[in-house]
Amino acid sequence: MNRKSSHFDQLWVRLFSAAILLIFIFIAGCSGEAIFDTIFPTDSDPGTSEIDETSTESSMEAATEAIEDPGTMQAATAETQEFTVEQNELVVWIPEEFSILVDTDASAILQQRIEDFERQNPGIMVVVRVKASSGSGGILDSLRNTNVAAANALPQIVLLSRTDMEGAVEQALLLPVEEFFHDSNPSTYFSYAREISQLEGIVYGFPFVGDALVGIATDDFSDLKITSWDEIRAKKVPLYFAANSPQAMFFISQYQSTDGLLVDEQGHASFNNENLMTVLDSFDKNTQNRIFQENYNTLNTNEDVWTLLQNGDVKWEINWYSKALQSDIGGLQIFQIPSLGSEPYVSAKGWLWTIVDTDTEVSDIVSEFITFFSDPQFLASFSQTAGYLPVLPTSLALYENSDSIESLNTILTAAHALPENDLILELGPVFRDATLMVLSQDYSMQEIIETTQSQIEALQTK
Repeated sequence: MNRKSSHFDQLWVRLFSAAILLIFIFIAGCSGEAIFDTIFPTDSDPGTSEIDETSTESSMEAATEAIEDPGTMQAATAETQEFTVEQNELVVWIPEEFSILVDTDASAILQQRIEDFERQNPGIMVVVRVKASSGSGGILDSLRNTNVAAANALPQIVLLSRTDMEGAVEQALLLPVEEFFHDSNPSTYFSYAREISQLEGIVYGFPFVGDALVGIATDDFSDLKITSWDEIRAKKVPLYFAANSPQAMFFISQYQSTDGLLVDEQGHASFNNENLMTVLDSFDKNTQNRIFQENYNTLNTNEDVWTLLQNGDVKWEINWYSKALQSDIGGLQIFQIPSLGSEPYVSAKGWLWTIVDTDTEVSDIVSEFITFFSDPQFLASFSQTAGYLPVLPTSLALYENSDSIESLNTILTAAHALPENDLILELGPVFRDATLMVLSQDYSMQEIIETTQSQIEALQTK
């Protein structure tokens, strides 16, 4: 064996190894510096050296565990992901009525509230997505489709109308909210607001804003403190409403003002003959006095009726409160529709914050968001600006116009939620037909009641 050659080879191996070590130390940076100090100790500060050694040992142990058990590495990655932006997003869906994408005072107030919430909750980013209110691709339709196709893309919170809330509950898309708000006090809300938030005694949302079926008149009228239909008939001016609407909300509202029940003991759609006769008799008197007219049979929606007032074709009508408050028409007046019973009665609807069932644990930030957006001062500011009704008496007390507080309080005190949407869909067409029969003046009261009764019986046999 050539000893010189062997010695020469070993020398090159040592030199090569030393070079690799130096390159490793250079690339490793701070960690390399710690290794260098370990191999070639210096008189550096003992405290710093201890921290570096601890960090290095932890890294070495973690790396060793990862090699021995790959699952450890996956767990570490999962922990890291909890701190990504996606994990700190609060996704909220709202219908187009409340869009923050339009340039209005109301949208500015809502946007500002969202920004205030983010400032008070550092690290949380509220992602608001605006959805159509109804139809294909509407907010309820989107919830249903997303739940089926991509459940991980569901929002945590969604602002729904009472009608859409019912549909979402039926499809098991929402969670009851009571368990997340132990300190909530439902008695602080107006009655109608409490009613729209519940379904079969279970609370599924927190009320946001409301709307009510009222009388809307131009400034042609000087005194609209109306308490009875006789006073309306005395005006001798046609009062328009959507007589051909398949929902027949005005008829249903008048029927409910008589304390008439809409379901029987078995829970089927029904009516009481005496209460129905009260409504039909009132409609008949209005028709004979030309307050209601046969040509109302062309008015299919509240939009149809509103167009007439916008165009200056009518002086007063029955429509939603928001129509007047969101209008640019000056001098419009709101009055309460007379009840046919012993107590004032107003039909109302509204929107509420709901929690989506995403099959994951509900974060505390969800309840904090809803609580933040249920503040009386904010709700007072938003409802006034957006042209809706408040859900809290404390919000109404904060309204700027003291004259409107008294009249609105009268309406809101008498307000009650409309029946469940399924019931309206069943009974609406029946009551619509009864309305049109009265307006035509071609049928006796007995004929109308018999026809209505037969239609109800047909529903019960389906």
